[in-house]
Amino acid sequence: MVTFRREDGVAENFHTSQNRELLEKLSVETGGRYYKPGEASKLANEISYSEAGISTRETRDLWDMPAIFLLALGIRACEWLLRRRWGVV
Repeated sequence: MVTFRREDGVAENFHTSQNRELLEKLSVETGGRYYKPGEASKLANEISYSEAGISTRETRDLWDMPAIFLLALGIRACEWLLRRRWGVV
């Protein structure tokens, strides 16, 4: 149970119990699904195949990511600087 205290010292309890009827009604109206605690293990597998189209998987090449490109470029520059300092270049 969660209790909040206002500045005037009065404790307030915000209905911490689950309103199952409301959640089931919302899931039916929005095209979703209500999961009971025992069914929570199914949730991760069913989310990835959602028909809502909200989540998409995008695969990119490493060179299309500026951070990876700059990291590779920085490593190459450090190698060149070290070789120059040691007199190998």
